[in-house]
Amino acid sequence: MRTRWRTGLGDFSDCLLAGLLVALASVPVVTAGPAFVAGCRVLDRTRRDIGSPLWTTFWADFRSAARGGVFFGLSCLAAVVLFAVDLAVVASMPGAGVLRPALGVLAVAGVVVAVRTCEVVATGSLAQGRAAGRWPEGAGHTPLWRPAFVTAARETAAAPGKGLLLAAAAGIAVLLVWMLPILALVVAGPLALAAVATGGRR
Repeated sequence: MRTRWRTGLGDFSDCLLAGLLVALASVPVVTAGPAFVAGCRVLDRTRRDIGSPLWTTFWADFRSAARGGVFFGLSCLAAVVLFAVDLAVVASMPGAGVLRPALGVLAVAGVVVAVRTCEVVATGSLAQGRAAGRWPEGAGHTPLWRPAFVTAARETAAAPGKGLLLAAAAGIAVLLVWMLPILALVVAGPLALAAVATGGRR
């Protein structure tokens, strides 16, 4: 019982450390995608009991994911700006009471697909990707972001239950940050763990 308690505490501390590293790597904003990929990657290793130094492997994975990942981050940022503009426009239109909830559903779906894309890149489980079915270890390989996005969209549509779980995890993360802003430094860790846990392809 004592060993299980210590193991659980160690996993929890790894989760918080991963969240802190994701927050640090996300400071330029457009690197949030690669940072989240690296967070999912190190926590996936933890779940599979692969003993690697979390700090060093995170930055190696981050550098690898940044190749192509910065464009993904820019795309997500553009989508957020477009959503904010649409929301402002809809607010002044007739039927705003119907259109706003519809935009909200689209926004939630977009967040789920974006988070799932990062998880797919992290675990390498691409429908059209590496023959081994996993992103090779190390920093010398470029992740496949475009097929990962397609795979994430398909999985979200095919398994709405997992999508709802991931949406709930993202909603709780936002709520926690709203209640206590300092949690923004670590909340990405539990969200990354939720993304990896709901992947279910291994």
